[in-house]
Order: sequence, then C-alpha cells, then structure tokens
Amino acid sequence: MYKNLRIIFCILAVACAAVTIFIFVYFGWWGCAPLGGAVVFAALMYICKRAQESEELKKNPPPPAGDFITGKAENKEKKDGE
Repeated sequence: MYKNLRIIFCILAVACAAVTIFIFVYFGWWGCAPLGGAVVFAALMYICKRAQESEELKKNPPPPAGDFITGKAENKEKKDGE
C-alpha cells in the first residue's frame, strides 16, 4: 500500500512543480499555491517511504550483528547449555 502511495504522491509533486512555473509566469505570486502543494506531496511521499521501510523491517528483521569486541553474534534461539 505504501509503495502505491509513494508513486502517487511523487507524480502529484512533480505535476505541481511543473505547473508552478507556468502559474508564476501568467498569474504572478499565485504560483505559490501549487508550489506549496508540491512541498506537501513531497513530504507525504517521504512519510510513506519511512513507514514502508519501518514495516518491512518489522516483517524481515536483519540478522544479528556481531559484538564489536568479540565479533560473535548472540543467538537468542539457543537455550543455556546447548
């Protein structure tokens, strides 16, 4: 879902940015409205990106990294004495 939202918000942000140039030329400072829309859509795209990365990290956690002193990774699945 987040991937689709990212694509939609990206397209809307680019469209607003492209329209901004023409509105500034023909209508003056009214070009700030689509420029603000482009900023809002870009922010929403970034928020969806962070949410997607967070969700993927919860579903697929990275393998345990080693300790910086010993270099061995702790295996939490093994019980003591095994």
